[in-house]
Amino acid sequence: MSVALYDDRLEIISPGELHFGLTPEMLYQPHESKPWNPWVARVFYRRGLIEAWGRGTLKIASLMQEAGLAAPTLKVNADFVTMTFVLPATIARQEKEGSSEKSSEKSSEKILRYLRAAPTLSAKALAENLGISSRAVEKQIDLLKKEGSLRRVGPAKGGHWQVLK
Repeated sequence: MSVALYDDRLEIISPGELHFGLTPEMLYQPHESKPWNPWVARVFYRRGLIEAWGRGTLKIASLMQEAGLAAPTLKVNADFVTMTFVLPATIARQEKEGSSEKSSEKSSEKILRYLRAAPTLSAKALAENLGISSRAVEKQIDLLKKEGSLRRVGPAKGGHWQVLK
């Protein structure tokens, strides 16, 4: 396993692949966990190092969302799995660097830009980042969905946004 810290993200890279037919999408929804080594998992559980099997990614996503941050993305390649956390300063820095040229940018365009960088952001987190009400964000999201620019994948909790345009 390796950890790489970049200016805009943190990556945790694990050799191997997701086992037992799991996909990245399945890990962000309630799922059955089949520990690779049940004995080791049981020891971690009994020591209080884990509270339940099959909740790690769900708990990470929930805690990140509570903090107003995007859940990490998971990418599976031939020989490894990469979990990427977008650093919160990245979005703020992009906003600041582009503030002069983006001052006339519409709220809907800003929402799409934020969701491209952090697809699991909630309406509340978007509202806080944009300095507008949650209701205004929800109205913009409804319009973006109707015009085919945005689509929700998965449930309200644990799902993510897919920017289509």
